[in-house]
Amino acid sequence: MKIALGMRDFYSAKGGAERSITELMVFLARKGHEVHIFAHQFDSLDDSIFLHRIPLIPFPKSLKVLSFAFLCLFKMKQIKVDVVVGVGNTLRADLLQPRGGVHWSWFWRSLRAYDNPWVRRLKFLGRILSPKQWAEGIVEDAPYKKARKIVAISEMVKKDIIDHYRIPEERIAIIYTGIDIKRFHPNKRQFREVVRGRHGISPEEFVVLFAAHNFRLKGLKYLIRAMALVKRVKERIRLLVIGRDRAGPYRRLARTLGCEKEVLFVGGVKEPELYYSAANILVHPTFYDACSRVVLEALASGLPVITTRFNGAGWIITEGEEGFVLDDPRDVTILTEKILILSDPDKLKVASLAARKLAQRYSQQKCYREMLNMLNELR
Repeated sequence: MKIALGMRDFYSAKGGAERSITELMVFLARKGHEVHIFAHQFDSLDDSIFLHRIPLIPFPKSLKVLSFAFLCLFKMKQIKVDVVVGVGNTLRADLLQPRGGVHWSWFWRSLRAYDNPWVRRLKFLGRILSPKQWAEGIVEDAPYKKARKIVAISEMVKKDIIDHYRIPEERIAIIYTGIDIKRFHPNKRQFREVVRGRHGISPEEFVVLFAAHNFRLKGLKYLIRAMALVKRVKERIRLLVIGRDRAGPYRRLARTLGCEKEVLFVGGVKEPELYYSAANILVHPTFYDACSRVVLEALASGLPVITTRFNGAGWIITEGEEGFVLDDPRDVTILTEKILILSDPDKLKVASLAARKLAQRYSQQKCYREMLNMLNELR
């Protein structure tokens, strides 16, 4: 099969959505399919993938979005392919899989990450008046009418697509983001003491893991507030924060709340599986995630998860079994309560086994097979 994908920044290290689509394309190429990537910037890729660099107008940001979409469409027409895969950056797609979810759902839900109502109003006005936001919305909207198949990466995203675009349910398939259940595995706990020792964490301490590159959107502020409350009840607890974002404001918050010593900032890491092995649970109080790969990786590593109903990955969790799903990321009292429940050794052990069992249903190979079947249907 000859497959084309249009994606403005094709960087596997940029985030979970980018990493998963990169891995899928490499898988298809290694299976003998002819894969063409149309992007402005590339990561290092498999030699068997054909790369097409799309120029764009870098400024203003709205023209950056629009110029890529139009030039990508023009370039794709120059080669005949069996299926065009779109992820939300292009005007055409036979198979549309919006990896970041629905833009307008993110638009509204992410505003709740701002506590101050005046700041929230200013951010809202800034977005409403931003040509870039409208450009992204226009480009995302375009392929829905003509896409032959739409694939949602979670039940939540499917619901958002139906609600926003009024797409008939039968036109939408659900294929959750697949994860490498061999790489992310409870047997990595053999590295637990090594990683903990590297950061001065003792074997007896209960470790809460937070992993994200956007601390505000993913609710780190509320987790730090919860940690300050947990500290009053449970001694020997740590919060391990991994991700590339500005740590300064969050260090100051932890200092103000008296839990500075309990919060450790590690920065970006190349082997996240080793950090999952060092933790007891993952907390991801996000305001919007189409389907957080971090959550699925944590589950596969045997970590119970606390997340929110605004995370597509949270919809697969059975309340109280593999973890908990919060109705409000800002509810620090409930978040504190759930962390304390999972800190009980007996409950933690049962939840850890359930987490691994759940994750095995979302393996990378299963996801790839389902995507390949979908592509074959459109051939």
